[in-house]
Amino acid sequence: MTALVNLLDEKERRFLSVLATIFGCLFAALLVFGVRAALEAGRSASRKDGIETSWNAADRARRTVVRDWERWTQGAADVGGLRADWFFDRAKGVQAMRLDLQQVLEAANIPAAEISFAEAEVIKDRLRKVTVGFQWSGSYPAFRRILETIEAHPRALYIAKIDFGNIGMGPGFLEARFALEAYYVQE
Repeated sequence: MTALVNLLDEKERRFLSVLATIFGCLFAALLVFGVRAALEAGRSASRKDGIETSWNAADRARRTVVRDWERWTQGAADVGGLRADWFFDRAKGVQAMRLDLQQVLEAANIPAAEISFAEAEVIKDRLRKVTVGFQWSGSYPAFRRILETIEAHPRALYIAKIDFGNIGMGPGFLEARFALEAYYVQE
């Protein structure tokens, strides 16, 4: 190769060295830009993966919020159902509670008792509690029947307290004072 270079005159050698320098610079520039483009492509791919990950996380969060919204919407419908089915209507007053309690006592084959009503304080601003009390005496099977009947009643009548009186008057004879709680919605 040196023999070929020796055959060239000075002008041709300068031309070849300039040409070699230009090609060297071009090669170096292409190498730098090629490496840089490869790195950018890697960064773009990782950016794309990051964006896809963020998008998937946002989509999961959106689906969770939609599911929660549907549950809240269903919850509002459930509360409306509770109001209609379980709670007493304030417009009908204590009379509706009295009639329901009378139905419970009749279903349990218990003669009408003297019933007392006491209204309690407001619970959560719109829900009021009424305590219903009555005296009862009878056999143990009748006692179980009244408990089962109260428990099976479709309205919200809860047994708050049972005070037993003369238990030892005879075998299987009980005296008890019931305190039931009922709730109504105050509009």
